[in-house]
Amino acid sequence: MSQVSERGERGSTLLEVAIALGIMAMCGLGLMSTQLGLARHAQLAAARERAAFAADAMAEAARVARATPATTDRWQALAASVVPAGRLTMSSAGGDASIASVSWAATPHGAASGSTPVSRVARCLDATASAGRACVALAFLR
Repeated sequence: MSQVSERGERGSTLLEVAIALGIMAMCGLGLMSTQLGLARHAQLAAARERAAFAADAMAEAARVARATPATTDRWQALAASVVPAGRLTMSSAGGDASIASVSWAATPHGAASGSTPVSRVARCLDATASAGRACVALAFLR
């Protein structure tokens, strides 16, 4: 083999290594983006879980204790500590049916990139949550 063909092969090998490193870097960035998305979704799910717990506790207290002002005030105060800027409300749905709902300050899903606006957050069934707030509502019988 001549010296010219050996030099050409060395150059193509270097190019292949550079392309492989570029592909690995892109895969690493994609993996980091996926991990950040999973962390955001985990935080949203945890907030929704805590809000559902507070609404369930309020519904249970209202069902058992016939909603004395002391129990409702206690759970309304606790709702603010369970979720960020939490508000717990109870409304009558007619007859013995009632709705316990917890709304909280919703953070945009794509806060880092600004890709998802806050207005896309689902609203409560009884429409007590204003824009920019997420909500969980539970219906129960007294």
